Amino acid sequence: MIHKNQIEPEFINPTMEDDHRKKGRIGRYIVYLLLAIATVGLGIHFLTPKPIDNASNQNMSLFISNKITDIDQKLTKSDEIIDIATNLSWHKSNTALYNEVKASKDKAIGGQREVLKQKMVKIQAREFPALRDAYVSSKKDVLGQEHINVSLSGEKKDVLTFTGGMFAPKKAQKEFTKSIEEIVSDLRFKKIVYKWSDDKNSFADYKIDSKNDTEI
Repeated sequence: MIHKNQIEPEFINPTMEDDHRKKGRIGRYIVYLLLAIATVGLGIHFLTPKPIDNASNQNMSLFISNKITDIDQKLTKSDEIIDIATNLSWHKSNTALYNEVKASKDKAIGGQREVLKQKMVKIQAREFPALRDAYVSSKKDVLGQEHINVSLSGEKKDVLTFTGGMFAPKKAQKEFTKSIEEIVSDLRFKKIVYKWSDDKNSFADYKIDSKNDTEI
């Protein structure tokens, strides 16, 4: 006998339950199948050799050839430096081109790239010491007005020395270094030295993290 406040258990049809289970299994199989298809598709995309872009290779080859000619013309001229900023920009554009073609798998491009590298190393080794010399010469007058003497030393002219009483405090050295940090790094100086008196112990030096002249 069932009391009124009791709920009779719902009758579950075994056939319906089996249908639900089958549908669930089928849904999972479909998901697995789609994942498998996606995986195969990605594998084909990344493993299939890409077609050679002949037009891009031709353009790249032309750019390299023009740059090699440009460097050759510069090598035949005197090493007189006219404008520091312009010359630095030119060297940076050479490096940008070299980095762009560095990953090319084309054999012809690879051969041109090696020629370009040799030319770049040669012109950099010649020009960067001259650029550093020009930088120091350009700063002598303006720094002289502030009672600061600037000079160049080192076999490769890569040590920059500033002499003046204002450099006694370490704070002044750091602030001055910060103000010229970008340009001295671009010019590939290796060290900045500060002197503030004739005492042999009255100096401080700071190493500059910059590329070597022959480094691309």
